[in-house]
Amino acid sequence: MKKLNLYLVNVIMLFVCNCGIAQINSSEKKATEMLLAYYLKHFKIWETTSLNYSSRFRKLDSLMEKKCTVLLRNKATETYRNVGIDFLTDDSIGNLNENLKVEKDPNIKNGYIVSFISDIQTYADTPGVITKKQIKLLVILIKQAVNYKIAEVKRLSMTQI
Repeated sequence: MKKLNLYLVNVIMLFVCNCGIAQINSSEKKATEMLLAYYLKHFKIWETTSLNYSSRFRKLDSLMEKKCTVLLRNKATETYRNVGIDFLTDDSIGNLNENLKVEKDPNIKNGYIVSFISDIQTYADTPGVITKKQIKLLVILIKQAVNYKIAEVKRLSMTQI
């Protein structure tokens, strides 16, 4: 009887542990899918050439309202209005169908690495020359209610390909 009880306890513990792992993987998958969708929409807004400045800004602001924390949205809006830089993408726009990747950063809680290839026009050394660069951003998410929101974005690297 003791062996049976010990066996049942082990089976229950194994089941509980596996459920926890499944929830973690499900949360990571949901966060990854949200970031992929966010950046694809963000890039699409930037690449829609028919939009004027105010229309583009309204669309970006609407997207940020849904997917970013209030603090990050305010910071992004202020930076864009005052300096003209979109730090949510490191002021770079990725090719919509090329190389957008999101992966969990195992070293940072709620941290994800967003990477993409961007055509960047240089101005300093060789004006007008376009080079391909690999952009890597660290994106920190927080969970608000049942949805994830982008709380912070930092550049990890920008390397020429």
